[in-house]
Amino acid sequence: MIPHLHTVASYTIPTHELEHGSDAPARVEHIVPVDSPVHNEVHRHDYDELFFFATGGGTHMIDLEQHTVVAPGMHLVGAGQVHQLSRTADMRAVVVQFGQEAFLGLGGSVHGDLFTRMGRPCSVPLNADQVNEAIELVARIEKELGQGGAVMQDVVRGYLSILLIKCAQWVREGNALSTPPLEEHDPVRRFQDLVERGYLEERQLTHYADKLAISADHLNELVKKRLGRTASAVIHDRLLLEAKRLLLHSERSVKEVGYLLNMKDPAYFSRWFGKAEGMTPVAYREHVREKYQH
Repeated sequence: MIPHLHTVASYTIPTHELEHGSDAPARVEHIVPVDSPVHNEVHRHDYDELFFFATGGGTHMIDLEQHTVVAPGMHLVGAGQVHQLSRTADMRAVVVQFGQEAFLGLGGSVHGDLFTRMGRPCSVPLNADQVNEAIELVARIEKELGQGGAVMQDVVRGYLSILLIKCAQWVREGNALSTPPLEEHDPVRRFQDLVERGYLEERQLTHYADKLAISADHLNELVKKRLGRTASAVIHDRLLLEAKRLLLHSERSVKEVGYLLNMKDPAYFSRWFGKAEGMTPVAYREHVREKYQH
């Protein structure tokens, strides 16, 4: 579980936890046609989700971006991302949910690029063959989950690994993943993982460099070469994203949002946000809610 989910936004945005019987490493849900359109509530999870849309349409707000659901297609929602699915009555889809403890053999090497790397795609078009292949793999996962037994976890993890590898392949084929996947022990990937877990408490680059046993200058050089921006910008942007999430999706006051982000001085938080966005937190909230009719 990602620690910060229960220290910030779970107080303002509902956080769903992975529920399953036994020790199953994953869960499968089906979206089936109903009589009328369905609008889910805004929420987030402490696990990752893969949506494979076979038919139907709608909109899927993931963080601060609204995606049109186009079938066949795939949406990726990482742990901690705020999202809301509004779907047409005829939608048919499968959703795979799994926590980080599922990991995942060879699939773990592409997980960060699919789910945690900032700037990674959330919506990926697929063709009919690709979505059918995904649904077939999900059916195998579901079958194993239903059978249980001593080897169930290993078999499910194996299928999850294959599914993640195929998803990464489809993303690259669609030119949505512009940089090569980061290996599990790559310092840039490890830095991103550390930031995701620690940005609320630690914002100094030297903290992360020490964790990686490299100098701050070297870390910054690696990050800038790989991601096209400084390491400090990665930390700043992650904090800014959380501020935007809370302003859009919660009813917390600006003072409370700043406090939840460990900025105890409301004036400082407003100046910090205004410098980044060119408007006050209140103006941003009004603007983005009008945009999305939240």
